[in-house]
Amino acid sequence: MATGTIVLPLSAATLPDGSSSNAAPALQRVKSSAAAPSPYFLQAAFDATTKEQIMWSFRMPVDYASGPVLKVQYKMASATTGNVIVEGRIAAVSDGDATDVDAKAFGSANSSSAITVPATAGYLDEITLTLTNADSLAAGDFVIVYLARDAVSDTATGDMEVVAVAVDYTTI
Repeated sequence: MATGTIVLPLSAATLPDGSSSNAAPALQRVKSSAAAPSPYFLQAAFDATTKEQIMWSFRMPVDYASGPVLKVQYKMASATTGNVIVEGRIAAVSDGDATDVDAKAFGSANSSSAITVPATAGYLDEITLTLTNADSLAAGDFVIVYLARDAVSDTATGDMEVVAVAVDYTTI
């Protein structure tokens, strides 16, 4: 058994419509302050007071066996103390399921522990969240992965700026 990885680019994310309980993080193009040529990258800025969410959809690879783990690389816009908490969810539909994809709901939430933010704003950190509640995920499924900052429960101020997301899993 080995580990497979599905990279979830921010440029491929689906943002919610902004209606009640469907707030989206700001998707921002960032230019490094380094001398030219300066790197550019995307980040999703999750607010400190509003629960915001972002999603990705894809087909689960055929070598998927078990154990989806969400990997979230982030930095803080201004906070140097406190903690962040993220929530991950999965909606999975198999070929032949008696499920209307247009009416599919996410499985139960998976929440990280309180992760202490880096002591310097802008420094990178990674959150690892095991997606124990994986909605009966199987190889070949149509999958939607959900990521949110639990702004109600965490204590860090300012935006949590997510720069990279991936799902790791055990292969067959």
